[in-house]
Amino acid sequence: MSAPSGIKVPDDLKSAFSSASNDAASTRALVFVIEGESFKHITTVSPKGSFKDDMAELPGTLPTPKTPASFAYRLDSKEMGKYEWMMITFVPDDAGVRAKMLQASSRAGLMKALGATNFKHDWFATSLNDLTPAALSAHLNHLNSPPPLSASEAALAEVREAEAAEAKRAALDPLAEERRRRAVVGLGGKFKWGPGVQEALDKVKERSDEGWIVCLEIPASDPGAVSLLASEACTPSQVASKLPPKSPAYTFYSFPTPPPASAPTVKPVSAAPRNTFQATQGGVRNVMGSSAPTAEPESTQAEGEGATEGSSTEKNDTPDVQELKLEEQNEPAPKGKGRVLFIYTCPSGSPIKFRMVYSSGVRGMQQDAADKSGVEISAKLETSDLSDLTESHLRSSLPPSRPTHSSSLPTPTTNTSSTPPFSSGIPQGGQPTPFGGAFGRPRPMPAKVPVRSATQVPLPPSEATTPVSATPGEDEGDSKENIRKAFDAFGPRVNAGGGGGFARPRPAGRR
Repeated sequence: MSAPSGIKVPDDLKSAFSSASNDAASTRALVFVIEGESFKHITTVSPKGSFKDDMAELPGTLPTPKTPASFAYRLDSKEMGKYEWMMITFVPDDAGVRAKMLQASSRAGLMKALGATNFKHDWFATSLNDLTPAALSAHLNHLNSPPPLSASEAALAEVREAEAAEAKRAALDPLAEERRRRAVVGLGGKFKWGPGVQEALDKVKERSDEGWIVCLEIPASDPGAVSLLASEACTPSQVASKLPPKSPAYTFYSFPTPPPASAPTVKPVSAAPRNTFQATQGGVRNVMGSSAPTAEPESTQAEGEGATEGSSTEKNDTPDVQELKLEEQNEPAPKGKGRVLFIYTCPSGSPIKFRMVYSSGVRGMQQDAADKSGVEISAKLETSDLSDLTESHLRSSLPPSRPTHSSSLPTPTTNTSSTPPFSSGIPQGGQPTPFGGAFGRPRPMPAKVPVRSATQVPLPPSEATTPVSATPGEDEGDSKENIRKAFDAFGPRVNAGGGGGFARPRPAGRR
């Protein structure tokens, strides 16, 4: 690209080209030359024949054969109702160097001033022999000819042209369009379900003890539909034998799932409510029954003082405690949902057309089963060898099952003893135990009941920390030995050599 030369385009030259464009029928060419520091319009050529024949008129308009010039040449073709123009830059080989450089570097500026969009072609001529009808025809043929191609590029271009022609012909043929639509209908996942497919998928989504298999295929006569091949009970080791060995298939298999364990139900027995107390946390808690004998009212009259002192009357009414009864209800296990595997099998010996149709409809089949029958697919498998579908492979493909309850609490156990829960603590002999009753006394251990929370786990019974002497009166008195034993019973000593009990530090000043 040449650098701009600084040659100016005067306004009268622009006006001349604008007038020629408006009256293009009477104008064939405008001739411009460089004089001084600007372009100059020296003449206008009128049309005498065709644009190819009028090319012979241009050499006669030049001042000298060696003078560089530019021609705004009108063609006979029109675009949007207006004639098309071509810019011809003539720089003869025998012209001066300065004239060549100025003319070549000013060409872009001239076209920009006149409007580059007004010119369809740009031709560069170097001799008078180029300004002939034959040379113009050769130049136009060169512009209209295809680009040079290698042998492989030419063959690829022919293939593209043939494909474009076939696509155009098929688009105008309604029968071909209908066949194409039926062939690719499976790509959108809109399969038509044949008889029994809905019922089979409703069956396979439920839990199965032995396993249930549903095998579907796409008929060769209708690629947009699926038909039922098999729907029957099947163990995991028999899955491969239920599938077609030489054609693709869609398979839904409900893996054997054990029924959920039935939990014992708590059935309350009607009884009178027991007195309760409200704690700061945990809500209302039932108070266990006391095994102490009921206190009888007694009155003592003091003798010798002449005054009667009434003793307090204490009553402990213990109504029946609400008992909980555990019963195992032998109800049939709920159906629930099974763990369904989607298996797409495509044997290597199946036809190529079937492979393409089945592979394009895999996602559509899965989506249709989920939308229409509510099948929840736990795992997806694809294979071309039926021997891969072993029981161990199917089992390992399933996601691990999640526990249905927390194992942080002890396992509930049932009461196997003859004593009912929350009993009064009175044995069959009729004599009550010496413990139980009011607050502050140790309570008997309740019978084992189902644990509902961690706060209901019973603590181990406490034992006496202070040793009781077998001989009465042996530990009586305030001797130093008795005091030391009492201190040792409540807490260890800090040092064996000295210091007090209850982990107290030594007094200051004693070493």
